[in-house]
Amino acid sequence: MRLTLALMATLWALSAHTATGTKATEVAPYHVMMLLYRGCEEACQGFQDYFRRQHIPVRFTLRDAAQDATRIPGFITEAKRLRPDLLVTWGTTVTLATVGRWDKVDPARHITDLPVMFMIVSQPVDLGVVPTLASSKRNVTGTLYLLPVEEQIRAARTYFDFRRIGFLLNPAEPNSKASRDELQALAPRFGYTLVEESLDLDAAGKPAVASLTPRIDALAKAGVDLIYMSPDTFLNTHRQIVTGAAVAHGIPVFAAAEAPVVRGDALFGVVNRYDQVGRFSARQALRILRDGTVAANIPIELPRRFSYLINLRIAQRLGRYPPLPLLDVAEIINSCPEGSKCD
Repeated sequence: MRLTLALMATLWALSAHTATGTKATEVAPYHVMMLLYRGCEEACQGFQDYFRRQHIPVRFTLRDAAQDATRIPGFITEAKRLRPDLLVTWGTTVTLATVGRWDKVDPARHITDLPVMFMIVSQPVDLGVVPTLASSKRNVTGTLYLLPVEEQIRAARTYFDFRRIGFLLNPAEPNSKASRDELQALAPRFGYTLVEESLDLDAAGKPAVASLTPRIDALAKAGVDLIYMSPDTFLNTHRQIVTGAAVAHGIPVFAAAEAPVVRGDALFGVVNRYDQVGRFSARQALRILRDGTVAANIPIELPRRFSYLINLRIAQRLGRYPPLPLLDVAEIINSCPEGSKCD
């Protein structure tokens, strides 16, 4: 009996010590501040969801510019004051405003002493966010989300051949110009002609919604076989106008991002799902938060899971049914745009 009581007392003491020790060493939630451009969309939600699924305590502070770049400097000032464990930036506009070009950093305007992770930036090297994908050489890392344009063109050609590609240029968006330049550079190799129509800008320097339909009409008049819809926030926001006008002319749209296919009238696209990009970015972020890895030592990488999306409703409307071999690998979407009633 004395032995049993002694053993119980020892076990109780050990459990009490363990409980006390656990409580004493509990880690406070990580503080992650997210600077967004068009709300907490799928990538933002996927980023947060990863931490929830892994039961990792994180306190999120979200700031949304709502497509108004003039709000970003205020967010940067707040981030410098709050000093989160990690700053996450969404999109090219927010990222460049937050960290600047790698060779033109201004400590007075940019974040330099906090780790920053960017996501949904289409061409971080071409746009000067980082000098190479191997390392930013500063307190910045990030993730890619676009299949290289060359691979996108190859994938599009597995659906049908095309000789004239239409392109809507948004002069106010660096991503749009970079996509145009890359498509133009690839034209001789792939044997197509790039037909470009530039959107009008209003007095504030923003693209005019009213110019979308006339520019699509001009591309149709030029006889394009396909319209390439670049990863541009303005075009994505007005995706139904763009894709709807194209389909009205019988022109298929190939989208570099998922929303025009899933929630619009784009025919197809080869994409990384935004929610998967968010989760992948969260895994990379954990290397900074939990493992203490310096941001500069984390390469900018691309998630390996791509989806070949085909909008079956639009395929039927255009009479462009996918080749049978493509059906073995494609993800068929029978989409219905927001606010619409589809048969």
